[in-house]
Amino acid sequence: MSAAIPLSAIRTSVTSQFLSEDNHDTPVENVEDVFPTSTSFDHGGDDVAHIHPRWKRDLYELLERPTSSPSAFMVHVLTTSLIVASALVTVTETVPAFHHISGGLWFGLETSLVALFTVEYVARCTARSYSLGAFVAWITSFFGIIDLLAILPYYIEIGLQQDTSVLFRFSILRTFRLVRVFRPFRYNNTLLLTIEVMFLSFRRSQHALLALSFFVLMVLTVFSTLLYFAERGTWDETLETFVDVYGDPSQFSSIPGAAWFVLVTITTVGYGEITPRSFLGRLITLPLLLFGLLLIALPSFVLGREFSIVWARMTRNQGRNIADLGTNASLANLDETLAASDGSRDRDLTNRKLAQNQAELSRQITELRTALHMQNETLRTLLEIAEGKRSANEIGS
Repeated sequence: MSAAIPLSAIRTSVTSQFLSEDNHDTPVENVEDVFPTSTSFDHGGDDVAHIHPRWKRDLYELLERPTSSPSAFMVHVLTTSLIVASALVTVTETVPAFHHISGGLWFGLETSLVALFTVEYVARCTARSYSLGAFVAWITSFFGIIDLLAILPYYIEIGLQQDTSVLFRFSILRTFRLVRVFRPFRYNNTLLLTIEVMFLSFRRSQHALLALSFFVLMVLTVFSTLLYFAERGTWDETLETFVDVYGDPSQFSSIPGAAWFVLVTITTVGYGEITPRSFLGRLITLPLLLFGLLLIALPSFVLGREFSIVWARMTRNQGRNIADLGTNASLANLDETLAASDGSRDRDLTNRKLAQNQAELSRQITELRTALHMQNETLRTLLEIAEGKRSANEIGS
């Protein structure tokens, strides 16, 4: 049975193909060529052979390998359905229209879901109890902690015999139950590839984004200082704060306070709780409004362009089979490839421009050769006509 495709394996096999802008002439005809699917079930692998006794190995494959057997797939579907149902209950319970429903119904639903999640959590811990290292690694892993936090608030409330939101607001931990919806995606190769595309898009755009961030920081500092001096007003000894021309405490009593207004303005959020009141302050704000439009458009354009390039390269990668990727690939290949991405991209662009120039020069040479050939034919025709007229004149004389 094939385990979940590690992200490191996908990166080392796919990343290097997306770090240049060369065009490929082999487009993919069907979407199945890009995201190959498999309906067969793989029965085990060498990486679980060390799990003993046998029933723990079977339990591990049942819970962690959805494609190992039809039973494992059904367990995966059932677990996913419970996660979605838990999320729906958590969300629906907060809708005012459902507040008239008896609290006993919500408590019964939550108790049933928590009981099932508890059984699942205990089963996963048992499946990894074949060694102390594997057990500790599981309970301290991301999904292990999330699974524990999904059931822990319920038992705390039962133990205290009241809603923990009254005391320490432990019920906020229920929101971690919603994070469980990401668990089924760990087995989805399409989602892993999409995450890989997003990761590469950010890496390819890092220099442009860093330059833009520096520019934003510079604008933030300069305009915050200008607005502070334009809006701070005068110091009031009684109130021990700055007051504006209307006698109210100034909303721009410090540069960090002014920086909050600048940041909200250039991101086009505009909460409105802080506004300049003087003519000079409003005049200084005008460039920020225009700059905010560019601030939103530029990163979106850069990331969107890089995402489309990487995605197009992936969809043109005909015949790719993710299932054949090795699970022992090193992240060092990714780091080396990404470190050389800038130089490779520059060389690729230079080569493309050189090839375009050569093609244009060849086209112009061909046109010149054709024109010279036509002129040669015209001159030859004129010479023949001149020769014929001279012969006719000689005969007439």
